[in-house]
Parts: sequence; C-alpha cells; structure tokens
Amino acid sequence: MVSPRTLITILGLAGFISAADNWFISPVLPAIASDFGIAIPLAGVILTAYLIPYGFMQPVFGVIGDRVGKVQVLQCILAGFALGSGACAFAESLTSLTIWRACTGFFAAGIIAVSLALIGDTVPESERQRYVGIFMGIVFFGQGLSVGVEGILATTLSWRIAFLIFSVIAVIVVLLLQRIPKTLPESSVRSVQDELRSICKDRRSRLFPMAFLIGLLLIGVYSFLGAFLHQIVGLDYLQIGCIVMFFGFSCLIGGTQAGFLEERIGRRAMVTGGAGVATLSTLLLALFPGWGTGWIAAAGLGLGYICMQSTIATLVFDIAPGSKGLPSALVGLGLFGGAGVGTALLGMIIPVCGYSAAFLLFALGMVGILILFIRAGEIE
Repeated sequence: MVSPRTLITILGLAGFISAADNWFISPVLPAIASDFGIAIPLAGVILTAYLIPYGFMQPVFGVIGDRVGKVQVLQCILAGFALGSGACAFAESLTSLTIWRACTGFFAAGIIAVSLALIGDTVPESERQRYVGIFMGIVFFGQGLSVGVEGILATTLSWRIAFLIFSVIAVIVVLLLQRIPKTLPESSVRSVQDELRSICKDRRSRLFPMAFLIGLLLIGVYSFLGAFLHQIVGLDYLQIGCIVMFFGFSCLIGGTQAGFLEERIGRRAMVTGGAGVATLSTLLLALFPGWGTGWIAAAGLGLGYICMQSTIATLVFDIAPGSKGLPSALVGLGLFGGAGVGTALLGMIIPVCGYSAAFLLFALGMVGILILFIRAGEIE
C-alpha cells in the first residue's frame, strides 16, 4: 500500500490538470476565435460543450467508482482525458474543437470526485482533513496558476500547447496510478436509489446545498475577478494573471495547513472563519478597487474557499461509509453547479448594476453562509 503522501501527490497531479484544463479556455477565447476566423461569442460554444458533461457526469463516475473500483476508473477517465485534450491541440475547426472539448469534459468530470472518494477509502479518518485540504489546495493551485500561464502561452507560443501539456501529464498520471493497488468494488454498495434515499435522510445531506452556495457566491465572484481588474482597475492580462494566481497560492498553502487548523480550532471555526474571510475579501473588492486590494482579495477568496470546501468534502465521507464515491461526486456537482449559476447571475447583474453593487450583493449572500455555518448542527 502506498503512503498517504504518495497517494496525494499522484491524485493531486491528476486534480491539478483537471482544474487547469477547466479554467484554461476563458482567457484564451479571443486567440481561439482569431485562429478560426470567427467571432468571440460564437467561440463560446466550446465552454458550454465542456461544462455540460462535466457537471452531469460527476455523480455517474462516483457511482461507477464504487462499483468497479476507484483506481481502475481513474485510469480509464484519465486516459480518455488525455485523448480528448491531445485531440483539441490538433483541432482544425470550431466544430472539431467543440466535439473534443465535450469529450474532455465528459472524462474530466470524474477526476476530482473519484480522487476524493479514494482518499476517503485509504486515508485514516484522523488524517483525512489534512490530506483532503492538501489535495484541494493542489487542485485550485492548478486553477489559479493556469490563469497566469495560459496568457503567456497564448501570447508567445499558441493556445494549442497547453492542451498538449495537459495530455502528456494525464498519461504520466495513468502510469503513476500503477503504483496504487487496485481497489475492489465496495461489497456493501446498494442500489443508486437506496444510496440516494439514505443520503437524503441523513441530516448531513444539507452539506450538499452548502457546497452549492459556496460555488455560487465565492467561485462566482472569483470568475469575474479578472474582468473586474481589467475593466475597473485597468490592468493588462499579464498583471491580472499574476494577481489571480494568488488565489491558487492561497489554496495550496491553506490546504497544506487545513488538517493542523482543524485540530487546533475545530471544524466549525474552520468553515465560519473561511466564510468570514471570503466575505471581507469580496467587500474589499467592492469598496476599495485597486491592484493592491485585488491580490489581497484573491488570496482571501482562496483561503476562505479551501477552509470551507475541504471541511465539507471531509464531512460527507461518513454519510455513506460503504459508498464514498456518490457523496463526493454530489459535493462536486453542487460546487461546480453553483459556480455556473453564480457566474450566470453575475453576468446578468454586472451590466445593470456594475461590479461594486454586484459584489456587495454577493458579499451579503456570504454573510448568509456565515450564519448558516454558525447554526449548522451538521458541522461538529
């Protein structure tokens, strides 16, 4: 059996490329549209093509992982991810790129959910918060880092290079997964209907809508941080990338310390503190826009996110002890589903009310999350 540190290193690399690939397209959309000779709004179809299967397939892969074996499923979906990402690098039209992005999103959907479930299966309960925090920190470090690196690649080389890099790393992870013993299907796994019924009856099932709200409010604000810094503060894309990377750095540092913090202050203080930091960061953006407050807010949003999400991801392991894949996938579905809704809402609010008013509104929503966490009996 591999050590937890080795396991997290391998799974973290998988989660890293999953998050980086997920967030890579938006900033390079103009470059893609230019290469294909089309309007930028038309090129936006590749975002939708990726996100739809990415959202819907998370619970599916969670269930499959419980029934087939999580290591085996990870190897298969990473191989599919490598194929899809590699094919994107050689796409000659918007249609072919859209098809291959849908393929990539289909397989990428299972990487984080199944990895979290595998951590829940193999890491002792006393150390789960620590290693879940490290894993999620690596994942969102990939997200933050990609924003800065992708602008450089698109400017100096080509947006296609990133797809090749992701594909090669995915193949390496497939090979590294050979070091992890194959997992057997859970003998206690019930039907999906029975699992869902059991999960819904558990009072901790309210953790799933909490994950949705975190995605809606926190990731929603983060999604517009780059546009805010460009349109309101007047920064160029390289400067924006450097600032937004602090979100990833903060996630990585906070993730490595999550277990230590949980032992010292407890889970409730972790999530309430995270919600408080995220609220203050959003208020800072709304009331004092500037490059200095931008990087402070980016770091604060990252720290707030990792404190809340790593705790929730750890707590849901015990909802269905014999089937950790489905609860982990439902957290992922809630988080990224919420992020999609939050991004769409801000996209409608900002043109009408402006960034400051929109961020103030979302900060008010974060206060609601803070109150919810303070009163939540599910978080002990």
